[in-house]
Amino acid sequence: MRRSTRSLAFLALLALIVAVWLPRLRGPIDLRWDGGVYYVLGTALAQGQGYRLLNEPGEIEAVQYPPLLPAIVALHQLVLGTSDPLVVGHWLRLTFFLMFAVHALSSYVLLRRFLPSGYAFAGVAVCVLHLFTMFLSDLLSAELPFALASVLFVLWSAGPRARSHPVAAAVCATCAYLLRTAGIALLIAWVGDSLVRREFKLAALRCAIAMLPVVGWQAYVAEVQAGASYAAPAYSYQRADYLFYNVSYGTNLALRDPYRPELGKASPADLGWRVLGNLIRLPRSLGEAVSASRGRWQALLARVPGLRAVAWERSGLALATAAVAFLGLVVLVGLALHLARPERLIALYVLLYAGTVCLTPWPLQLKRYWSPLAPFLVLFLLQCLLSVRSRAWPGGPVLIRAIARMLPATVVCVVLMVQTFIVLDAYRTSSGEVVLHDRRGSPVRFRLFFYTRPDRELDEALEWLRPRVRPADVVAAAMPHWTYLLTGAKTVMPPFEADPQEAGALLDGVPVEYIVLDGTDVDIAHLMRRSTVEMLRAAPARWTAIYKSSSGEVAVYERSAEPTESAATGRATADR
Repeated sequence: MRRSTRSLAFLALLALIVAVWLPRLRGPIDLRWDGGVYYVLGTALAQGQGYRLLNEPGEIEAVQYPPLLPAIVALHQLVLGTSDPLVVGHWLRLTFFLMFAVHALSSYVLLRRFLPSGYAFAGVAVCVLHLFTMFLSDLLSAELPFALASVLFVLWSAGPRARSHPVAAAVCATCAYLLRTAGIALLIAWVGDSLVRREFKLAALRCAIAMLPVVGWQAYVAEVQAGASYAAPAYSYQRADYLFYNVSYGTNLALRDPYRPELGKASPADLGWRVLGNLIRLPRSLGEAVSASRGRWQALLARVPGLRAVAWERSGLALATAAVAFLGLVVLVGLALHLARPERLIALYVLLYAGTVCLTPWPLQLKRYWSPLAPFLVLFLLQCLLSVRSRAWPGGPVLIRAIARMLPATVVCVVLMVQTFIVLDAYRTSSGEVVLHDRRGSPVRFRLFFYTRPDRELDEALEWLRPRVRPADVVAAAMPHWTYLLTGAKTVMPPFEADPQEAGALLDGVPVEYIVLDGTDVDIAHLMRRSTVEMLRAAPARWTAIYKSSSGEVAVYERSAEPTESAATGRATADR
């Protein structure tokens, strides 16, 4: 490509990035779910308290997430001189915008090595317009920086100029592991690529470098697990295997079902079935990673005239499943084709990463796990389609040759049109306005993806609770770190116990003063409603409802000795 053409492609990509970010540049980054964990850990680092979960009673040492993203949060807090989530969160959002832009431009440079310029541009557009990628770039999560580290690593490790950037490649590989434990797949692929090339001295050097972050982090985890505070936690279930934020991945994954701890540990057969189930889901999850989720496909197809006349619930789901499964199968064929090339690093990385993904027991999280590898998956998709076009035999049927020639452009255009409609619809229906109040009581307004009425009612309940909690009070909530950031109170997750009596006894042992039940659509909220509601019904004299949202989906309960329902109703009315 001429230099002017490359500049035009970069400018067009920048325009696309700015267009999808302009509506969401205001306000702080999303700190719900895992975002709150990273922020709390970063606050502890910035305050010199070590790598600790400040929301937990006893401020226990964290062993789940590697520390690089919390260190980035801590750096922002130190530079800004504050730990206020609304202030620091805004600058974190701007940082993630810059990461998103650099990631998109770097992905274009990478795809341009293997694809014609037009398809390289289209491939990056597919990544940029993916709704889930946008959502993760709005959330304080490790996926976006991990994706950036992966692309930069491949740029500096694969290709004709790879040998001139060994230090940069080593830094990116180390950062990838310190952002996400799944980064071990990248480290192994880095070493394995040298072995495949029979460069054994280089493989030994890379292995030594790769061992540094792995051994360092695992040694820290082992030291914490062997410590006295781990054996004698602040409350009895604080280090329970199912309490995933408080234990290591290995501990949590050893359960047969982390959300149903009563099923016990996973046997080798259970692990085998888990891997098999994820392998069966692999084509669909890969197809969703290069287009959109199956549910979004189904909702879009429902608007096509003529399809509503048939049995839509089944046919629409079948069509959506077929669409994403087809794309996923094309990605897998492209992966196989890439393995046949001299440069196998990307394919090795994706294969090893797939192995780590298949070990996880959370099928609903597959689209999140595959999102950071979207540029590589799009590369495989386009390589396969272009290979079909180039191998259409001249003497074959005219129709077959015409389909083969049009297939790559048709698939790309369909995917981009689907993504564009989905993104526009998401900004209209799935992007909600957040109103939080800063430390001076002034409202801060901004928008977040997937911020619905239950999310808004939860935030209103937490802001209502904030002036009522005392320093010694402990709250139980499905999102403990977000609750801690909004209320300042120590907050724990409820026990995942099926027996309501056992759950009540465990909460008494903390002891928990307030319980926040929310109606948000996340796994842990569903689990909390299932177990905690039964516990509240079993002990009506122990807990009093002091707050309920207008919809009734969000409620706050306070520990109380008042036994009667009329007293509880009177207390709730007075507080409201």
